[in-house]
Amino acid sequence: MFPKPYWSNTSSNSIVHDLIEKADDNTKNELEILVAGGIIEKPVHEDITYGDIYKSKDNLWNFLFFTGYLKAVEKNFIERQIYLSMKIPNEEIVYIYENSIREWFNSSIKTLDFSELYNAIIQGNTEVFESYLREQLRESISFMDSAENFYHGFLLGLLGDLQGYEKLSNRESGEGRYDILLKPYDERQPAIILELKRAKRFTEMEGMCHKALQQIEDKHYDAGIIDEGYMVIKKYGICFCKKSCMVMVKE
Repeated sequence: MFPKPYWSNTSSNSIVHDLIEKADDNTKNELEILVAGGIIEKPVHEDITYGDIYKSKDNLWNFLFFTGYLKAVEKNFIERQIYLSMKIPNEEIVYIYENSIREWFNSSIKTLDFSELYNAIIQGNTEVFESYLREQLRESISFMDSAENFYHGFLLGLLGDLQGYEKLSNRESGEGRYDILLKPYDERQPAIILELKRAKRFTEMEGMCHKALQQIEDKHYDAGIIDEGYMVIKKYGICFCKKSCMVMVKE
C-alpha cells in the first residue's frame, strides 16, 4: 500500500478548479509560486459572501483561505486594508492543487488541433516543434519544485492524440532508460526518441540539448528498435528552462 491523500477524496475542491480554469497569466504565476512552496500576499475581505466569489480573483483567493486551502503566515495593515501573506498548508493540499492543474491541462489540450505539431515531429522540423512547445508552456501552470517530472508529463500530454504511434515512457533500452519513445505501427515511418533535460539558465539550453543527444548515443537507447528492424530513427534532444525550450534533432 502507498500513502495517498485522504481529504482530497472527501472534500469538494471546486474552488481550486474554478481558480485554475479562470486563471490569467498573473494568477498562473501565483499558483506556480504556491505549488513550489512559496508565499503570495492578498487583501482580505472578511465580509464577502458566497455570491461574491466570482466577482474578482481576490475573492477566490479569500475563499481558498477561509476554506483551508491556504494558510496565513503573516498579516499586514496597509492603508486601512488587511493583507495576508499565504501559502499552501500541507502536502495533502499541494496534491489537490497539482491534481487539479493536471486535470485542467489534460482537458484544455483536448480542444486543440496538434496535427501540425505531430507532422513537425515526424518530419524533423525543429522550428515548428519548438514553437508549439513554447506556446503551450506559456499557457501551462508548472510544478517548479518537480520540474523535470512536470516537463515529462507535459510533453506526454501533448502527444496524447498522435495517431499511428505507440507511446512508451521510461522503458529500459540499451544501457539505460529513455525518456519517451514513439514507435510507429508502420515500420516505414520514423521511430522517434525524445530525451529531455532541464536547465536553470537560458544560456545553458543549447549545451543541454547536445548533452541529451549524446546521452541517446552513449546509452544506445535505439538498440531495441534497431533490433526490431526500424530503418529510420529520429533522435531529439529537448531542453526546458522555465517557460522556454530548445529542440535539436539527429537522424
